[in-house]
Amino acid sequence: MRITAGMPLEPILDRLGAQGTSLAEAEAMRTVLVRDHAGEDVTALPEDQWLAALGQMELIKDTGDEGMR
Repeated sequence: MRITAGMPLEPILDRLGAQGTSLAEAEAMRTVLVRDHAGEDVTALPEDQWLAALGQMELIKDTGDEGMR
């Protein structure tokens, strides 16, 4: 699935692990992915880029600041 602001959260939840991921975390991850990887396929994003996005998601989650980089 292509990364867009309106994409459903399910592909993100699937990759993060739906059991241990809240909707707020998935939404924060979507924000990061749209900012840095819009138009790319969420399932094909290389592991290093996924982990970098995950770190950015954690910053947003912890600070509430989407501008945090």
